[in-house]
Amino acid sequence: MELKLFEFVNSAVKVYDNRRTIFSAVEKILKETYSTLAEDAQNSIVGIHTRIKSRESVQEKLLRNKFYLNFDSGEEAIDHLHDIIGITIECRFIRNETELYQKLFRYYDITQSGYSRSHSDPNNYLNLHMVQPQLQRNGFTIYRIDGYYMYEERRVNYELQIKALVHRFWSEIEHEVVYKNPDFVAYDRFMKSMLGAVRDNLDVVDRQLEIIYNEISNESRSSRIGIDDRGFKLMTASSINELVNRKMKESIGFSMDFKKASSILAQYVYITHFLNGEDNKIKMVDYLEHLNLLSQTDFDFRSELVLEKPYIGVDNFCQIVGDYCLSVINTDFEWHVFFVMLLAIQQGSLNEDFADFVEVIEKLLIQPGWYRERFKSYSIAEAAEVRDFYKRVLAEGLIREKKIDFIYEDVLLKVMNVFRTTVERAEKDYPQYANIQKRLPDLEIALLRDIHRQFQ
Repeated sequence: MELKLFEFVNSAVKVYDNRRTIFSAVEKILKETYSTLAEDAQNSIVGIHTRIKSRESVQEKLLRNKFYLNFDSGEEAIDHLHDIIGITIECRFIRNETELYQKLFRYYDITQSGYSRSHSDPNNYLNLHMVQPQLQRNGFTIYRIDGYYMYEERRVNYELQIKALVHRFWSEIEHEVVYKNPDFVAYDRFMKSMLGAVRDNLDVVDRQLEIIYNEISNESRSSRIGIDDRGFKLMTASSINELVNRKMKESIGFSMDFKKASSILAQYVYITHFLNGEDNKIKMVDYLEHLNLLSQTDFDFRSELVLEKPYIGVDNFCQIVGDYCLSVINTDFEWHVFFVMLLAIQQGSLNEDFADFVEVIEKLLIQPGWYRERFKSYSIAEAAEVRDFYKRVLAEGLIREKKIDFIYEDVLLKVMNVFRTTVERAEKDYPQYANIQKRLPDLEIALLRDIHRQFQ
C-alpha cells in the first residue's frame, strides 16, 4: 500500500497541472510589469528572467518541507507555495541590488504591515516589510521578496529576486555543483570553506568589472563629445605623474609616489588656465602637447629653488602658508620636487607661479563669494577682523602638521568641509561681535583640533 503522503503529493500535483494555464498567464503579466522597472534603472538592469516551478520541483518541495503534515489538501498546499512563479531581476553589479530594491518602494503603496499594492496594477502585491537582504541557509545573503498576483479571483504566489551577474553565476554553480551532486556530502566542511572562498573572489571580480565598466563608459562619453574637463584633469595628472617618474630616474636614479601631487597640479592648471575660459577644448589639447614636449627637457632636482624677490602674500592665510612652503622648499624633498614640477609645467617665474599656487589653495579651501557673506551682521571692520582670524587659524592648522598632505585633494576637501561648518556655526551661535570676541581663544583651539583630525 502506498504511503498516504504520496496521495497528498499526487493530489497537489494534479491541482498544479489544472492551474498551469493560470500560472503561465500570470508569469507573462509579471514579466511585463517588472520590465518597466528596467526602463527607469539607468542601464543597471541587464535582464528579467521568469520561470514556473516544474512538476518535479513542486513534488520535491512538498516532500522536503513536509507540506503533507501542515495542510489538509493538495489545493491548500499549492496555495501556500510561495514561489510557484519565480522572477529574477538581473543587474550588472552587487551595489545595484540595493539600489533596485530601494527603487521598488516607488512603485507600491507602502502599508504599515503586510503586503503593498502596486501603483500601476491593483492585482500585484509585494511584501516590502520583509527584512532585506535575506540570509540563506548557505550563510550568504540574497534580495528575495514574497509577492502574489490576483488572477480571476485566485491568488498566485511568486518570489522576486534581485541578483547581480556574479551572484546569478554563483547560484548556478551552487545548484549544479553542490545540490545536484551527493558525492560532495562526505566533504561538506571542506567544500563549504572552498565554496566560501569562491564566493568571496566573485565579490572582488564584481568590483573589478564595475571599475572597468565605468572606465569604458567614461572613455565612450569622451570620444563622443571630445575632451571634457574631467578627462583633461585626469590626462594632465597622468602625464605629470609619468613625467616626474621618468625625469627623477634620469636625474637622481629613483622615483617617488607623486600621484596625489600630480592631481592637485592638474587641478591648479585647470583653474589657472581653463576655468571659465573660451575655446577650452583646443587649448586643452595644446596644453597636453606642451606636457608631452617636456619629456624631451632636462629636469634638475638637485639644485635649490630661489625666489627672485621676497614673497608677499595677498592676506594672512597666503603669507603664513607661503612662508612655510618657502621654509621647506629646499629642505623637504617632497616639497622640492613639487615646486620643480610646478615651475616646469607653468613656464613662468618662480615668484609668480609660487604666489598663484598659494592663492589657488586658499580659494579651494575658502570660497571667496561664500566667505564675503559671513558675519554680515557685524560692522565692516568687525567682520573683516573675524574673517581674518579664521583665515589665520586655518593656515596655522595646516602648517602645524608639517606635511605636504595639506595640498592633496582628499585632505583639502575634508579641511574645507570642517572650515565651512565651523565658520557657519560660529556665525549662527554668535550673532553679536562682542560675544564672539570673548570666545576667540576657545574657538581657535577647537578649529585647530578639528583640522588636526583630518590628517589622522
